[in-house]
Amino acid sequence: MNWIARLAFAGLIGTASAKSKHKPTDFDWDTITPTHQLEYHPCYDEYNCTRLIVPLDWLDEGNPHTVALAIIKLAAKVPDSDPAFGGTIFANPGGPGGSGIQLMLSEGHIFQDTADTDRKKYEILSWDPRGVQFTSPKAECFEDQLARGTDKVQRLAIGPLDASPDALRRQWARIHGYGKLCSQGAVNGSIIPFATTASTVRDMVAILDKIKELRDDEAIARVDGGGGGVQKPMQFRDEEPLRMLYWGFSYGSFLGNTFASMFPGRVGRIIVDGIVDADDYVAGGWKTNLQDTEKLIEYFYKTCFTSGSKCALHRSEDKKWEDIRSRVLALAKRLDNDPYSTVKGKVISTLTGYDVIDAFKQPMYHPFTKFLTLAERLNSAIEGNYTGLLENATEDIPPLDGVCLAPNATLPVPSTTGDGGQAILCGDAEDATNMTMADYRAYVSELVEQSPTFAGYWSQIRFACTGWDVRPKWRYTGPFSTPEHDPAVVEGKPAAPLLFMSSRLDPVTPLRNAYKMSARHPGSTVVVQESVGHCAAETGSKCSKEIIQKYLEHGIVPEDGTVCEPDCDPWDGDDCLPSTKGIRVAGLGPSPEMLISW
Repeated sequence: MNWIARLAFAGLIGTASAKSKHKPTDFDWDTITPTHQLEYHPCYDEYNCTRLIVPLDWLDEGNPHTVALAIIKLAAKVPDSDPAFGGTIFANPGGPGGSGIQLMLSEGHIFQDTADTDRKKYEILSWDPRGVQFTSPKAECFEDQLARGTDKVQRLAIGPLDASPDALRRQWARIHGYGKLCSQGAVNGSIIPFATTASTVRDMVAILDKIKELRDDEAIARVDGGGGGVQKPMQFRDEEPLRMLYWGFSYGSFLGNTFASMFPGRVGRIIVDGIVDADDYVAGGWKTNLQDTEKLIEYFYKTCFTSGSKCALHRSEDKKWEDIRSRVLALAKRLDNDPYSTVKGKVISTLTGYDVIDAFKQPMYHPFTKFLTLAERLNSAIEGNYTGLLENATEDIPPLDGVCLAPNATLPVPSTTGDGGQAILCGDAEDATNMTMADYRAYVSELVEQSPTFAGYWSQIRFACTGWDVRPKWRYTGPFSTPEHDPAVVEGKPAAPLLFMSSRLDPVTPLRNAYKMSARHPGSTVVVQESVGHCAAETGSKCSKEIIQKYLEHGIVPEDGTVCEPDCDPWDGDDCLPSTKGIRVAGLGPSPEMLISW
């Protein structure tokens, strides 16, 4: 996200090329002059980057302020004049606020190798949405690293929202102070009131149009140079506007759903995975996410028991899976009654029972890469070694030593942090500033009924919006639907039905959301990955890969409710098939900038 980049998940299959060793900061985006066309420059060795100028305010293009979208692409393995060229797939990692630049650097080849067939080769494109990372202006409420880091330390020091009535009061005051800080920065030209999904969808249309312009210009150049004409992508007629090929995850499912609903006539192919309930999202409720979370936690214990020695928590004397859970709960109780502290150098670290619960968050998003580690950390803690739990508990504490040693202690805020995700989700939602502390307590109680484990963590999303008083200039609140598709490419209609995907047990986007959203898009179907974790892409599956390839090439979706078996089990570890290792993208959840140590 950088809304939850740390809750990324492993995913879709394909024998991939080696992943990029580059970090997003390895390239200086300021060396690219923003332009009104797609003028690509080599970047990160094997990619091409550009900065596209679009209006700040799509509803008032007379507004002189603009946005420079940071765009990155991985070229197709054939020229776009080749008959095998399948088009440009737009990829979004989720969030909101996930960086498309980060996504492409780590997973661009995996996307491409998953989509490509012997017959069709695709270009993969992503971008940093409005307010995020390298797109400018960036949503940034804090002046420097010290200010942001100090705020984060303050939040951690106050403690969890439910620690005491005083903790809630202090966090309530702090989050409203944060809202005031961001509001002060929302001056003329600021991105904050213009960072909603509606504006991002319009940006996507602009990028799509510019791709068409670039291809047309290249085609003319080839003809003038005797190189022949251009091959149109897929079956779409050259005289028609280019159609969108899109692949989005988690919040990216909402982005794809919104694009299809706002511009159904620009839909070519839309793949959405880890489905957000659009109605709940725009209402700002976040009440349709945790329905399956406890089932997934129970799955962890049950499969730990059946996996025997593969799971470090398992004991030969265990008679049932509840025996394992009892030991973990006893650990949490022990740390609540007798908190642990340690000193490393001059740094003090502590653990309480909250940290045992906190250790479950990331593994529930991506069990196939985290279950083994979770079991090892919990088992070590039960035996008195807290190293693993300490690593998890302290990873959010900002390192301020370098900041404090800097001249005037005012190093610029790193490009990888920011408040874009907050601007997007609070702007997309109904105004929450009329919510009281009593309302919030009742809201948390409602979430506790859904998931005692995730409720406190999840409630921080809405909590952060209670102090956010910047209202957006443009919101799209529905309807979230499309007319029936027409493969003949008819104006105003999708060229193919939408493809919805979901894991069987998802911690924050339950399967029921996929069926609810799919029902509004005639002809669309839901593919269920018979696995666990956030999004079907968490799990490798040749079945899912073949469905995606067929859909991209032909626009054909399988029967609704088609089930794909995974290639691996969360406890397989290194025994897992290499083909299952792949896409890691941002997941839905609270921003790391907003998290309070739950």
